[in-house]
Amino acid sequence: MRVRNDTGIQYALVKGVLDPETLKRQVEQQITAAEDRNKVFLESAARRDIDAYVNATTYVIKAKPTVSPPQLSLNFDKGGDSKALHSAAPPA
Repeated sequence: MRVRNDTGIQYALVKGVLDPETLKRQVEQQITAAEDRNKVFLESAARRDIDAYVNATTYVIKAKPTVSPPQLSLNFDKGGDSKALHSAAPPA
Protein backbone atom coordinates (compact mmCIF):
# COMPACT_ATOMS: atom_id res chain seq x y z
CA MET A 1 0.00 0.00 0.00
CA ARG A 2 1.23 3.37 -0.94
CA VAL A 3 1.55 6.22 1.58
CA ARG A 4 -0.25 9.30 0.49
CA ASN A 5 1.64 12.55 0.86
CA ASP A 6 -0.36 15.61 1.82
CA THR A 7 1.37 18.09 -0.42
CA GLY A 8 -1.01 20.90 0.57
CA ILE A 9 0.13 20.90 4.19
CA GLN A 10 3.75 20.48 3.19
CA TYR A 11 3.46 23.39 0.77
CA ALA A 12 1.82 25.59 3.43
CA LEU A 13 4.55 24.80 5.96
CA VAL A 14 7.34 25.47 3.48
CA LYS A 15 5.65 28.63 2.25
CA GLY A 16 5.23 29.86 5.86
CA VAL A 17 8.93 29.31 6.49
CA LEU A 18 10.18 30.70 3.20
CA ASP A 19 7.59 33.39 2.46
CA PRO A 20 9.31 36.81 2.50
CA GLU A 21 6.19 38.60 3.74
CA THR A 22 5.88 36.24 6.69
CA LEU A 23 9.55 36.66 7.52
CA LYS A 24 9.16 40.44 7.23
CA ARG A 25 6.20 40.43 9.64
CA GLN A 26 8.11 38.27 12.11
CA VAL A 27 11.14 40.58 12.00
CA GLU A 28 8.90 43.65 12.42
CA GLN A 29 7.21 42.04 15.43
CA GLN A 30 10.60 41.26 16.96
CA ILE A 31 11.79 44.83 16.35
CA THR A 32 8.60 46.26 17.90
CA ALA A 33 9.00 44.01 20.95
CA ALA A 34 12.64 45.07 21.33
CA GLU A 35 11.69 48.75 21.05
CA ASP A 36 8.99 48.32 23.69
CA ARG A 37 11.46 46.63 26.06
CA ASN A 38 13.99 49.40 25.41
CA LYS A 39 11.38 52.09 26.09
CA VAL A 40 10.41 50.51 29.41
CA PHE A 41 14.10 50.17 30.34
CA LEU A 42 14.82 53.83 29.53
CA GLU A 43 11.75 55.05 31.43
CA SER A 44 12.70 53.10 34.54
CA ALA A 45 16.30 54.35 34.29
CA ALA A 46 15.04 57.93 34.01
CA ARG A 47 12.83 57.45 37.07
CA ARG A 48 15.80 56.09 39.03
CA ASP A 49 17.92 59.08 37.96
CA ILE A 50 15.20 61.53 39.01
CA ASP A 51 14.73 59.79 42.35
CA ALA A 52 18.49 59.79 42.97
CA TYR A 53 18.70 63.50 42.11
CA VAL A 54 15.77 64.40 44.36
CA ASN A 55 17.17 62.38 47.24
CA ALA A 56 20.69 63.82 46.80
CA THR A 57 19.61 67.47 46.60
CA THR A 58 20.23 69.37 49.79
CA TYR A 59 17.52 71.71 50.87
CA VAL A 60 18.44 75.08 52.35
CA ILE A 61 15.97 76.56 54.77
CA LYS A 62 16.33 80.29 54.97
CA ALA A 63 15.43 82.12 58.15
CA LYS A 64 12.72 84.72 57.90
CA PRO A 65 13.93 88.30 58.26
CA THR A 66 13.42 89.82 61.68
CA VAL A 67 12.24 93.11 60.22
CA SER A 68 8.97 92.85 58.37
CA PRO A 69 8.59 94.73 55.11
CA PRO A 70 6.62 97.96 55.31
CA GLN A 71 2.90 97.58 54.99
CA LEU A 72 1.28 98.90 51.87
CA SER A 73 -1.27 101.50 52.77
CA LEU A 74 -4.25 102.00 50.53
CA ASN A 75 -6.46 105.08 50.58
CA PHE A 76 -9.93 104.59 49.20
CA ASP A 77 -12.06 107.51 48.10
CA LYS A 78 -15.59 107.34 49.37
CA GLY A 79 -17.05 108.71 46.18
CA GLY A 80 -14.48 107.18 43.86
CA ASP A 81 -13.72 110.54 42.31
CA SER A 82 -9.96 110.60 42.80
CA LYS A 83 -8.26 112.62 40.07
CA ALA A 84 -4.79 111.25 40.81
CA LEU A 85 -5.43 107.85 39.16
CA HIS A 86 -7.20 107.56 35.83
CA SER A 87 -6.94 104.20 34.11
CA ALA A 88 -9.17 105.10 31.18
CA ALA A 89 -9.85 108.22 29.16
CA PRO A 90 -12.42 110.56 30.78
CA PRO A 91 -15.93 110.13 29.42
CA ALA A 92 -16.96 112.76 26.86
